[in-house]
Amino acid sequence: MKGNIVVLTLSFTGTVLLISLIVAMKISVSHHIMRDKQDTKMQSVLETFRERREVSKGNSIINSCFEPKLFKPMMIHQNRTSGYDFRKATMRLNDEKVAVDDSRLLSLIRNYWIQNPSLQPYKFYDNKVDYSSGQSSLVDTILGNKERGFYVECGAYDGETQSTTLLFERYRKWQGLLIEPDPQNYQKLIYKHRMAFTINACLSPFPYPVMMRLERKGLYSKVVLNTSTSKGAEETDVQCFPLHSILLALNLQAVDFISLDIGGLELNVLQTMPLNSTNIDVISISCDYCSEKNEAGIKKFLQNHGFGVVSKLENYDVSSKDFIFQRR
Repeated sequence: MKGNIVVLTLSFTGTVLLISLIVAMKISVSHHIMRDKQDTKMQSVLETFRERREVSKGNSIINSCFEPKLFKPMMIHQNRTSGYDFRKATMRLNDEKVAVDDSRLLSLIRNYWIQNPSLQPYKFYDNKVDYSSGQSSLVDTILGNKERGFYVECGAYDGETQSTTLLFERYRKWQGLLIEPDPQNYQKLIYKHRMAFTINACLSPFPYPVMMRLERKGLYSKVVLNTSTSKGAEETDVQCFPLHSILLALNLQAVDFISLDIGGLELNVLQTMPLNSTNIDVISISCDYCSEKNEAGIKKFLQNHGFGVVSKLENYDVSSKDFIFQRR
């Protein structure tokens, strides 16, 4: 009898242990599956990057990024009249100080100033995942690795160097808008064949279009409000449009990510935007030229319009400072 009890006890204990082991295995497997799902998207980005890097290694042509474009970008139909002096027409609207939603202004921007995305192969000098100083990876995390979004990069330079949006285009299949005021920089940008709308113009710090003076300094070119000139700076006049006018010209209803790097006029430009009625998720602002007063003004303005500071990135080597804001 005692022997039977011992056998039954051992049998019961063994069954309990077996059940516990199965439950533990299920929990472990579930945990790994969840973790694997979280890592899948970033792994796919890195795997794609490695594949593209190997392809580039085997190609002897310099300064080209040999990779397939992963999606077909949206194009806009443009009604252009041959020989029409659209710049002269724009100047007339400048003189009138027309409103941001003036139909004549939107038509000029859409049909003559904006260029459609390129379908030609990319031409990059470097082949990496994040071309920015960390803003792209951070925003990618904030937006949950979102795919097929829309970005706007203001101060796009050559479309590659320190680009805050190239990660999203190449690895998340985003389309976007690249804004660059310096004509020389803009030609470099066009050469890259980005799958984005582009415009060679600056952002107006006023709620109307205007011509302004650009100090040409390569990557650090900037539009200035005052009449004084920096020592040794080359200058040129550039056409500026309110950011909201450009978005309206493209019929954009929502923007996932806006990157502003415009040499100290960020607050002025933001104040021309109807942020309460414009669907924007994340805004990155470069404050390389921001005074403490201007920095505080930007934070207060965006917080009053429903945005909170997510992160502050600083690079002391090049004295750069970037703020990431997200709509609450």
